[in-house]
Amino acid sequence: MYVARWQFTTRFGRRDECLRVLRKWYIDVAQRIGWRSLRVLSGSIGGPESQVELEVQIDNVDDLEAAWRDMAAVPYHAEYQKQLAEVIVDGTERWTIHRVADLTPAES
Repeated sequence: MYVARWQFTTRFGRRDECLRVLRKWYIDVAQRIGWRSLRVLSGSIGGPESQVELEVQIDNVDDLEAAWRDMAAVPYHAEYQKQLAEVIVDGTERWTIHRVADLTPAES
């Protein structure tokens, strides 16, 4: 299993607006492409408040690429892209893929 993480910086004073847009995007887009469990983190103590990370669990990278293709077909997605462009600092967004390690001890 993997976690795909979209990271970006919001414009000064616009984090809450960004989170409102992401809440609507989750309903109108993410759920339509099968992303049921999404986690959004934002900076608090020791990190910049403007930093936002959106995480989704995926089985493999092919699943993420398929989700991106499906996303483009959702009619609402283009409008949310425009809204997010107003609150995200240009050039700060990036996707990273993280492998989830199982630390449960093996039974002997």
